[in-house]
Order: sequence, then C-alpha cells, then structure tokens
Amino acid sequence: MDSLYSNPKAQPPQSNSSAEPESEMPQARDSYFLGVDGGGTLTRAVITDASLNNLGEAAGDASNPLRVGFDEAVSHITKVVNEACAQAGINRDNITNACIALAGISQPVHYNTMKDALFTALGIQNILLVTDAEAALAGALDSQPGVVIIAGTGSIAIGMNERGQQSRSGGWGPTLADEGSAYDIARRALRAIAASLDRRAPRTLLTEGICARLGINYPADLPRVIYDNNEMDISSLAGVVSETAQRGDAVARGILASAGRELGALAASVIEKLGMRNQQFRVACVGGVFKSGEFLLAPLRDTVLKIAPSADVGLPLFPPTIGAAKIARKQMSDVGC
Repeated sequence: MDSLYSNPKAQPPQSNSSAEPESEMPQARDSYFLGVDGGGTLTRAVITDASLNNLGEAAGDASNPLRVGFDEAVSHITKVVNEACAQAGINRDNITNACIALAGISQPVHYNTMKDALFTALGIQNILLVTDAEAALAGALDSQPGVVIIAGTGSIAIGMNERGQQSRSGGWGPTLADEGSAYDIARRALRAIAASLDRRAPRTLLTEGICARLGINYPADLPRVIYDNNEMDISSLAGVVSETAQRGDAVARGILASAGRELGALAASVIEKLGMRNQQFRVACVGGVFKSGEFLLAPLRDTVLKIAPSADVGLPLFPPTIGAAKIARKQMSDVGC
C-alpha cells in the first residue's frame, strides 16, 4: 500500500505526532488507557500511557457478537485485554479508562447487552463502548475532517466535516449489503466459480485456488463444504482472490475492481452528505481487504476523486486501537478524572 497516496493535486493534511493538543492531554502520572478494536475476524487491544505510547498489545479471535455470539465475543475480548495488560506489566484494575470499539453493536439491544457483559467480565470502572467505525475515525484521521473506509469482514464508511458533523454509509451486514468487504469478495468468487462450471461465464483460476484452500479435489464438492459447515466463514477466501489476481486471472481482477468501486461509492456517499466535495481532506483505508493493492485501490481512488478531486486517498494515521485509546483518554479529560 506504499502507493496509496497518489493524487498529484492533493497534499496529505499535516498531523502532529501527538494524537491531541498538549493542552487537552491529561497529565496524571501512572494513567493507563485501554483501546480495543473488535470485528468479525480479529480483536486487537493496546495499553497506552497518557502520551499514547504503546506499552503492550495483543491480538486474538473475532468479537463481533452478531457473528460469534455474545459469550464468545466477551471471552475473546477478555483474553486479549489480559494479554495486553501482561505485556504492559499492569493489571486490569490499573486501567484508568477503557474504550472498547466493536462491530455489531449499532442496535441498542446489542449495545446494552455487550456493555453490561463487558463491565461484569473486565471489572474496569470507566468503560466506554463505541462502534468500530468511531475508533477507526478517531485513529485514522487524528480527529481531523475526512472519511474512513473500513473493509474487513464487513464494510462501512464514516466521515466528519470541519463543522464536526458526522455521517456514515454501509455497515448493513452481509445479508443486506457489505459491498466491497471480504465476505462480498469471497461470495462473488464462489458465484464466479459456479457460473464457470455451468459454462455461463469464463473459466477462472479461482476454481483451483479456492478448492485448494478448502482442501477439496473436485469443485462439485463445494456445496457440501460451504453449506454443511455451520462455522464456515467464507470471508477468509477473499485472500485467494487477491492471490489469483496476482497470477493474472481476469475474473479475480474484475471482482477486486468491482469491490474497489463499491467501497469508493461508500466514501462518495459520505462526502456528498457532509458537503465536502470541494474540500481537501484525507480518505483513509482501514482493514485487511486493502492488502489486495492496486487491483482494488485504483478503482476506489478513481471513484472518490470523481466526486472530490482534492481528496487524498491513503493510509490511516493511527490504527483503530490507538483511536480507541484516544477516545478513552478524551473521556478522562472530559469528566475531569
């Protein structure tokens, strides 16, 4: 992704190495902040001090409660928090403020269920629960105006303009939407294989690649593997599409190009709603899908620049875990802890 910043008309917004102005930073000695970013594939945790120095971090299994269930989500979060604390040389009760950022908690019933469960499991007094998109926004843009496109297991774009107004597009889940996500890319690949076997579409190297990844010898076994395995997460097959595109397969490249346009459209929707067409701002790309490189990024960039020519499409300034830690630190400042 080194070539992400490629709009010759735009310059990346300048950012201080410190995530917030010094005057807003709490100066309490021995303050520890926990930031957690949890999605449908992975959960990451970081422990920082008041200057957002990384003191300890850990990664583990998925914690989107709608995908793995509430009990499993809480268990996975607790595990990575404990591991991050151990690396930092502290206990959970040493944490001053925590921000847990998760996918799958947009609905009030899911939010409240998860918040109560986390408070009980972690025993941390000051816990703030937010969506994964909010942490990505705080980290990727360093709290400056702009748009974040998140594309992992699911997909969503969220943005903030110079007036502090926020808007989002996507995040509807795999049944309703999630265009451009790993799930969507994998689903398109499986459909392309089926169409190829039916001779309704061109042959594709995706057939042998996905069969090899699933450990089967014959494409005819795909329905059995896909439908008979209740724990099957097809999102992991998105990596095969990227690998196959690198081998020159036109079908795989077409799938990634379509995904890029869809993700660009999510950002364009947010830009339009926030009235940012003629402004200069960063569009940060967060999530594993962007490892596909220019096959996906080029059409994404083209879609964004058509609506906002001065936008700069590129890497996030900070990861979502640091974004969550920033939110936790700001919570301490706001309440005057």
